[in-house]
Amino acid sequence: MRKINVSGEGIVKLEPDIARVNIGVRSQSEDISEAFAENTADAESVIQSLLDMGIEQKDIQTRNFNIYRTENRMPGPEGEAEIVQTYVVENTVAVTVRELDSLGEILTKVIEEGANTINGITFDIEDREAAIEEARSKAIEDAKLQAEAIADAADVELDEIYSISINKDGSIPVARVEAMAEMPMGGGGSVPIAEGQLTVRVTANIAFSIK
Repeated sequence: MRKINVSGEGIVKLEPDIARVNIGVRSQSEDISEAFAENTADAESVIQSLLDMGIEQKDIQTRNFNIYRTENRMPGPEGEAEIVQTYVVENTVAVTVRELDSLGEILTKVIEEGANTINGITFDIEDREAAIEEARSKAIEDAKLQAEAIADAADVELDEIYSISINKDGSIPVARVEAMAEMPMGGGGSVPIAEGQLTVRVTANIAFSIK
């Protein structure tokens, strides 16, 4: 059977409509009860501030909670190194922000309430399937146009599709921002955020039989 093999590409560019961010509180003390109490109070303040700013409870999920002991060498009274044991308590929540215009303000507020680790702000789109479907349609149409052009140039006529395979990105590329929560914010402003643009790319590999 004679065939024409073509590969079409469909690209859809989108503005992100949600952001995901890990917000954490890290406390440290030589007294484990003190470290735990401080961490609990700060974590509760951070979560309450998120709720007060319109984040729904379902969009706040505990990512990890750790308690561990660490040892540090400190100068002793006579200049000799002294090993000091401290306890570290870490509580991190994963937060989904659906109003992107408020993201900078939200980050500033949680820092004020005690958050001292903010990791991997990730921008994404909530309705991935709609974007993938649009890109897939564009890829198939692109492949058809290429096949028709080749057939015309070769003076042959296309018949039915013999085979087709769709290759989509495993995940939509996302814009990422790292926020350094341990740096004090000056001037009363909010954390600056650049959202960027997302790209959905799908490839359609199609074989047409030739009459």
